[in-house]
Amino acid sequence: MGEAKRKNAQLKQKQDTLQRRLAAGEFGPDGARYCIVLDKSEAGRGVLLAVRALAPRFPGLAELLAAEPVQVWEASSLFRFVALVGGPGKAEERSFLGADLDRLLGDTLPRALRRAAREGGSVGMVLGVDGDAEAAIQAAIAAAR
Repeated sequence: MGEAKRKNAQLKQKQDTLQRRLAAGEFGPDGARYCIVLDKSEAGRGVLLAVRALAPRFPGLAELLAAEPVQVWEASSLFRFVALVGGPGKAEERSFLGADLDRLLGDTLPRALRRAAREGGSVGMVLGVDGDAEAAIQAAIAAAR
């Protein structure tokens, strides 16, 4: 029972943090300017649960989460990462899979960031990855800006 309470508290904390960021306008006035990067770690699963719960506040996110690329990512051991980008377009055009960290940094993340930048303005980043990958991803995001 203690583990379940801890996980529920962590999920609530992640949701509260995302709601504060939404209210502050970090994802644009309508919440559509986001780039979410997830892996299959415990941290990634936690953020995935939080964004699923808040999907109505992120335009187009429910469509992305139900689309084939995310289903493939969840079911396959071939892909460690998925990047989901807000904005116009089909879900398949806004979902990017990465097999490993090198591919994420060299191809997947740059494509996702270019897609996110199409609309102009800043993009709110949401990372749900393990600690080893997070530092490298943060550095790549900083270098791209």
